[in-house]
Amino acid sequence: MIRNGDSVFFDWDTDRVLRGGVEAKITGQQKKLLRLLVEGKAAVKSRDYLLKGVWGKRAALVDELYLVQLVYRLRKALSPVSLDGHIVTVPRQGYRFIPVAYTTTVSPPAMETPEDAVPEPVFQPESALEQARGLANVLARLGMPISTAPVFSALSDHDDTMHIDEAQGVVSFNGIIAKLTRFELRLLIVLKDHGEGVMSRHQIITSVWGPEAMVDENCLTQLVSRLRRALHPLGLDTCVSAVPKIGYRFRPQTGTAARTF
Repeated sequence: MIRNGDSVFFDWDTDRVLRGGVEAKITGQQKKLLRLLVEGKAAVKSRDYLLKGVWGKRAALVDELYLVQLVYRLRKALSPVSLDGHIVTVPRQGYRFIPVAYTTTVSPPAMETPEDAVPEPVFQPESALEQARGLANVLARLGMPISTAPVFSALSDHDDTMHIDEAQGVVSFNGIIAKLTRFELRLLIVLKDHGEGVMSRHQIITSVWGPEAMVDENCLTQLVSRLRRALHPLGLDTCVSAVPKIGYRFRPQTGTAARTF
């Protein structure tokens, strides 16, 4: 059926991708994600759009980290047909699929769109400052100091107080920034706003995920662990402490505690 050696064939019925006589198998969630990336008018698909398309109504309870992991697994699954590099991360926006010439697909019934799906946005070119912010966010997990770059001066504070930028999803301390996922950010804000008092696990789960969320304590434990890792380059990981049999507390830290590299 495929005559051109570099053509790509997406078979949504049998969860296969074929290219040049080579076959790659994809799982259910991988297929959903790939189809969202391949189809649709917008070149760049936002994270919210992809979360909603893959997880549906449960998307509100799913951290964007799970989307990152799913993209990683999809890229790995597509590596036999050399399509892993065609899924590109667009900083601060989402993901896009770079089309391949001579691409064909099977035509099963159109994939249902969730009733409350997020419309595909139309992205505008970023300003120089926005591009700088995006680059800073990419470097944030590495804990790299940004004080030496003038364009990043607006993102970091050089005093000994922790600052949270909810809009950018970053926390800064002594000229070091760390990028947080939306749930990591919610957890940090909830603990910080509670002061130095202890919050029970139930209180935290209700504040972070909502009173109706079916979330167990294991999810909270994993989220706390990820938040600590994200705060480690700033030297603030020890600020989030566990209180045995009760919950967690946040103790602010001042001084030059940021890690040095």
